[in-house]
Amino acid sequence: MLGHEQLLRAFDERAARVGAQALVGDPGDGPRPRAPFGERLAADLQQQLDEPARGLRIQTTAGSFTLEFTGISAPYNQANLAALATAGFYDGLSFHRVVPGFVVQGGDPRGDGYGGPGYLVPCERSNLRYERGTVGMALAGKDSGGSQFFITQTPQPHLDARYTVIGQVVEGMEVVDLLLPGDRIEAVEVLRP
Repeated sequence: MLGHEQLLRAFDERAARVGAQALVGDPGDGPRPRAPFGERLAADLQQQLDEPARGLRIQTTAGSFTLEFTGISAPYNQANLAALATAGFYDGLSFHRVVPGFVVQGGDPRGDGYGGPGYLVPCERSNLRYERGTVGMALAGKDSGGSQFFITQTPQPHLDARYTVIGQVVEGMEVVDLLLPGDRIEAVEVLRP
């Protein structure tokens, strides 16, 4: 696992530029996030690393909920989510996976569980536990995070230390419990200290 300083050094402007290039590449390459997302990615990510957000307020078709970031346990993943939110990436995306009593998952531009922002984000594992309302990053394998996140509806100890924990729902968990497959994210507000 990379330390905080290593993550900050590992994430540089060149890497952000390569990610942005991948996002705004040839339209024939397949589904891509809406412009101007890719053009703003490098600046948005750098801003999030320089001035970390404290969380996100997510407005959905079922109501709103607020998640608070965990702090230094997952700075790269938190900065990535805040940058995606700042760029409007999540606006209009659906919650494509809802397993009652387990998780609610969203953040996929394809809507089928296989989409992402066009780049991969490294795992940042910690000793934080998956309790009710814990927010984690969905993965397809080691260091394969991107834009998809999930919220646990009950404690899920089998997920502990296997998925990056980025935060905790601190307000509106009853809204999370109401979400159904296809419910949409209307807007995401980045919360500053």
